[in-house]
Amino acid sequence: MNSTLKRNILSVSILLCVLILSIPGTAQTPVTPPREDHQFWNETQIVKHLNEKRDLVFIGVIRLGRDWHRPVDERAGLGYAFKVNPHLTIMPTYLFVSYQPFPGRLINEHRLVMNVTGKFSLRKFTFTDRNLFERRVRHSNPDFTVYRNRLQIDHPARIGNFEFKPFIADEVWYSTQTLQGKDAGWFRNRISVGILKQFTKHFYGEFFYLHQNDGVSRPGNIPVVGTLFKYTL
Repeated sequence: MNSTLKRNILSVSILLCVLILSIPGTAQTPVTPPREDHQFWNETQIVKHLNEKRDLVFIGVIRLGRDWHRPVDERAGLGYAFKVNPHLTIMPTYLFVSYQPFPGRLINEHRLVMNVTGKFSLRKFTFTDRNLFERRVRHSNPDFTVYRNRLQIDHPARIGNFEFKPFIADEVWYSTQTLQGKDAGWFRNRISVGILKQFTKHFYGEFFYLHQNDGVSRPGNIPVVGTLFKYTL
Protein backbone atom coordinates (compact mmCIF):
# COMPACT_ATOMS: atom_id res chain seq x y z
CA MET A 1 0.00 0.00 0.00
CA ASN A 2 1.58 3.32 -1.04
CA SER A 3 2.01 6.23 1.36
CA THR A 4 -0.63 8.41 -0.36
CA LEU A 5 -3.34 5.78 0.09
CA LYS A 6 -2.31 5.28 3.72
CA ARG A 7 -2.61 9.00 4.37
CA ASN A 8 -6.06 9.09 2.75
CA ILE A 9 -7.30 6.15 4.84
CA LEU A 10 -5.91 7.76 8.01
CA SER A 11 -7.57 11.08 7.19
CA VAL A 12 -10.94 9.42 6.57
CA SER A 13 -10.63 7.40 9.81
CA ILE A 14 -9.86 10.51 11.84
CA LEU A 15 -12.78 12.36 10.26
CA LEU A 16 -15.19 9.50 11.06
CA CYS A 17 -13.98 9.37 14.66
CA VAL A 18 -14.51 13.11 15.06
CA LEU A 19 -18.02 12.88 13.61
CA ILE A 20 -19.00 9.91 15.80
CA LEU A 21 -17.65 11.53 18.96
CA SER A 22 -19.43 14.76 18.17
CA ILE A 23 -22.91 13.15 18.03
CA PRO A 24 -23.41 12.59 21.80
CA GLY A 25 -22.16 16.06 22.55
CA THR A 26 -24.66 17.56 20.16
CA ALA A 27 -27.56 15.52 21.53
CA GLN A 28 -26.72 16.46 25.14
CA THR A 29 -26.38 20.17 24.56
CA PRO A 30 -28.66 21.78 27.17
CA VAL A 31 -31.68 23.66 25.85
CA THR A 32 -32.16 27.19 27.14
CA PRO A 33 -35.82 27.50 28.22
CA PRO A 34 -37.50 30.19 26.11
CA ARG A 35 -39.16 33.18 27.76
CA GLU A 36 -41.84 33.50 25.04
CA ASP A 37 -43.91 31.14 22.90
CA HIS A 38 -46.79 31.64 20.47
CA GLN A 39 -49.57 29.12 21.09
CA PHE A 40 -53.02 27.94 19.98
CA TRP A 41 -55.38 26.61 22.65
CA ASN A 42 -58.53 24.55 22.26
CA GLU A 43 -60.85 23.26 24.97
CA THR A 44 -63.85 21.04 24.29
CA GLN A 45 -66.53 20.30 26.87
CA ILE A 46 -69.33 17.76 26.60
CA VAL A 47 -72.09 18.51 29.08
CA LYS A 48 -74.63 15.95 30.24
CA HIS A 49 -77.64 17.50 31.98
CA LEU A 50 -78.60 15.47 35.04
CA ASN A 51 -81.38 17.81 36.17
CA GLU A 52 -82.11 21.53 36.31
CA LYS A 53 -79.31 22.20 38.79
CA ARG A 54 -76.71 19.52 38.08
CA ASP A 55 -74.46 18.78 35.10
CA LEU A 56 -71.71 16.28 34.37
CA VAL A 57 -68.92 17.91 32.35
CA PHE A 58 -66.33 15.98 30.30
CA ILE A 59 -63.27 18.11 29.50
CA GLY A 60 -60.58 17.75 26.84
CA VAL A 61 -57.81 20.27 26.12
CA ILE A 62 -55.00 20.44 23.61
CA ARG A 63 -52.54 23.30 23.19
CA LEU A 64 -50.14 23.76 20.31
CA GLY A 65 -46.92 25.55 21.16
CA ARG A 66 -43.36 26.15 20.03
CA ASP A 67 -44.81 28.66 17.58
CA TRP A 68 -47.81 26.40 16.76
CA HIS A 69 -45.57 23.53 15.60
CA ARG A 70 -46.43 20.76 18.08
CA PRO A 71 -48.67 19.83 21.04
CA VAL A 72 -47.21 21.07 24.32
CA ASP A 73 -50.14 20.60 26.72
CA GLU A 74 -52.80 17.87 26.82
CA ARG A 75 -55.54 17.58 29.44
CA ALA A 76 -58.50 15.35 30.17
CA GLY A 77 -60.90 15.48 33.06
CA LEU A 78 -64.35 15.38 34.58
CA GLY A 79 -66.36 17.95 36.50
CA TYR A 80 -69.62 17.87 38.46
CA ALA A 81 -71.39 21.24 38.33
CA PHE A 82 -74.31 22.24 40.51
CA LYS A 83 -76.10 25.57 40.70
CA VAL A 84 -76.53 26.80 44.25
CA ASN A 85 -78.76 29.58 42.92
CA PRO A 86 -79.04 31.58 39.67
CA HIS A 87 -75.93 33.58 40.62
CA LEU A 88 -73.58 30.90 41.99
CA THR A 89 -72.25 27.65 40.50
CA ILE A 90 -69.80 25.24 42.14
CA MET A 91 -67.93 22.58 40.16
CA PRO A 92 -65.42 20.15 41.71
CA THR A 93 -63.16 18.91 38.90
CA TYR A 94 -60.41 16.37 38.31
CA LEU A 95 -57.86 16.92 35.52
CA PHE A 96 -54.90 14.89 34.33
CA VAL A 97 -52.35 17.17 32.69
CA SER A 98 -49.29 16.30 30.62
CA TYR A 99 -47.24 19.16 29.24
CA GLN A 100 -43.90 19.71 27.57
CA PRO A 101 -43.17 23.46 27.82
CA PHE A 102 -39.84 23.14 25.99
CA PRO A 103 -37.64 20.32 24.61
CA GLY A 104 -36.32 18.03 27.35
CA ARG A 105 -38.95 19.03 29.93
CA LEU A 106 -41.98 16.78 30.62
CA ILE A 107 -44.42 17.32 33.50
CA ASN A 108 -47.32 15.02 34.43
CA GLU A 109 -49.67 16.06 37.20
CA HIS A 110 -53.07 15.44 38.73
CA ARG A 111 -55.16 18.52 39.48
CA LEU A 112 -57.92 18.58 42.07
CA VAL A 113 -59.89 21.73 41.34
CA MET A 114 -62.70 23.55 43.11
CA ASN A 115 -64.40 25.99 40.75
CA VAL A 116 -66.60 28.63 42.41
CA THR A 117 -68.18 31.01 39.89
CA GLY A 118 -70.45 33.95 40.60
CA LYS A 119 -72.44 35.77 37.92
CA PHE A 120 -74.64 38.85 37.95
CA SER A 121 -75.98 41.40 35.47
CA LEU A 122 -76.09 45.18 35.47
CA ARG A 123 -78.26 46.61 32.71
CA LYS A 124 -77.05 44.62 29.68
CA PHE A 125 -73.57 43.90 31.08
CA THR A 126 -72.85 40.47 32.58
CA PHE A 127 -70.08 40.12 35.18
CA THR A 128 -68.63 36.64 35.74
CA ASP A 129 -66.19 36.10 38.63
CA ARG A 130 -64.49 32.68 38.51
CA ASN A 131 -62.40 31.42 41.42
CA LEU A 132 -60.29 28.28 40.98
CA PHE A 133 -58.58 26.51 43.88
CA GLU A 134 -56.19 23.92 42.43
CA ARG A 135 -54.19 21.28 44.26
CA ARG A 136 -51.47 20.07 41.89
CA VAL A 137 -50.09 16.60 42.63
CA ARG A 138 -46.81 15.56 40.99
CA HIS A 139 -44.91 12.30 41.34
CA SER A 140 -41.39 13.68 41.00
CA ASN A 141 -41.79 17.10 42.66
CA PRO A 142 -43.49 18.54 45.76
CA ASP A 143 -47.23 19.21 45.54
CA PHE A 144 -48.48 22.79 45.70
CA THR A 145 -51.64 24.90 45.53
CA VAL A 146 -52.67 27.52 42.96
CA TYR A 147 -55.42 30.12 43.33
CA ARG A 148 -56.79 31.81 40.21
CA ASN A 149 -59.29 34.66 40.00
CA ARG A 150 -60.79 35.65 36.64
CA LEU A 151 -63.22 38.54 36.12
CA GLN A 152 -65.06 38.70 32.79
CA ILE A 153 -67.39 41.38 31.43
CA ASP A 154 -69.55 40.78 28.36
CA HIS A 155 -72.31 42.64 26.51
CA PRO A 156 -74.69 41.53 23.74
CA ALA A 157 -74.06 42.80 20.20
CA ARG A 158 -75.34 42.22 16.69
CA ILE A 159 -73.96 42.53 13.15
CA GLY A 160 -76.83 42.03 10.75
CA ASN A 161 -78.46 38.77 11.82
CA PHE A 162 -75.34 37.59 13.66
CA GLU A 163 -75.82 37.87 17.42
CA PHE A 164 -72.87 37.47 19.79
CA LYS A 165 -71.32 38.83 22.99
CA PRO A 166 -67.93 40.56 22.93
CA PHE A 167 -66.03 40.17 26.21
CA ILE A 168 -62.92 41.26 28.05
CA ALA A 169 -61.40 39.31 30.95
CA ASP A 170 -58.47 39.48 33.34
CA GLU A 171 -57.07 36.65 35.48
CA VAL A 172 -54.48 36.74 38.26
CA TRP A 173 -52.63 33.72 39.69
CA TYR A 174 -51.14 32.94 43.12
CA SER A 175 -49.02 29.84 43.82
CA THR A 176 -47.47 28.24 46.91
CA GLN A 177 -44.87 26.46 44.75
CA THR A 178 -41.31 27.04 45.91
CA LEU A 179 -39.07 28.38 43.14
CA GLN A 180 -35.49 29.48 43.67
CA GLY A 181 -35.90 29.18 47.42
CA LYS A 182 -39.11 31.21 47.81
CA ASP A 183 -42.84 30.97 47.11
CA ALA A 184 -43.91 32.05 43.65
CA GLY A 185 -46.69 34.22 45.14
CA TRP A 186 -48.61 36.39 42.68
CA PHE A 187 -46.73 35.38 39.58
CA ARG A 188 -49.00 35.43 36.52
CA ASN A 189 -51.56 37.62 34.76
CA ARG A 190 -53.71 36.84 31.73
CA ILE A 191 -55.81 39.36 29.83
CA SER A 192 -58.11 38.25 27.02
CA VAL A 193 -60.65 39.63 24.56
CA GLY A 194 -63.02 37.74 22.30
CA ILE A 195 -66.60 36.81 21.51
CA LEU A 196 -69.13 34.40 22.97
CA LYS A 197 -71.64 32.76 20.64
CA GLN A 198 -74.60 30.46 21.28
CA PHE A 199 -74.92 28.82 17.86
CA THR A 200 -77.78 26.47 18.76
CA LYS A 201 -79.51 25.19 21.87
CA HIS A 202 -76.84 22.49 22.17
CA PHE A 203 -73.71 24.17 20.76
CA TYR A 204 -71.81 27.11 22.28
CA GLY A 205 -68.45 28.60 21.28
CA GLU A 206 -65.85 31.12 22.42
CA PHE A 207 -63.16 32.69 20.23
CA PHE A 208 -60.46 34.79 21.85
CA TYR A 209 -57.02 36.35 21.91
CA LEU A 210 -55.12 36.10 25.20
CA HIS A 211 -51.79 37.41 26.42
CA GLN A 212 -50.06 35.86 29.42
CA ASN A 213 -47.38 37.68 31.42
CA ASP A 214 -45.34 35.49 33.76
CA GLY A 215 -41.85 36.27 35.02
CA VAL A 216 -41.39 32.87 36.70
CA SER A 217 -42.40 30.09 34.29
CA ARG A 218 -40.57 29.22 31.09
CA PRO A 219 -41.99 30.04 28.68
CA GLY A 220 -43.92 32.65 30.64
CA ASN A 221 -44.91 35.35 28.17
CA ILE A 222 -47.36 33.72 25.77
CA PRO A 223 -49.56 35.28 23.08
CA VAL A 224 -52.49 32.91 22.43
CA VAL A 225 -55.24 32.45 19.89
CA GLY A 226 -57.87 30.14 21.33
CA THR A 227 -61.27 28.50 21.09
CA LEU A 228 -63.66 26.80 23.49
CA PHE A 229 -66.52 24.60 22.30
CA LYS A 230 -69.30 23.27 24.50
CA TYR A 231 -71.72 20.54 23.40
CA THR A 232 -74.77 19.92 25.56
CA LEU A 233 -76.38 16.49 25.31
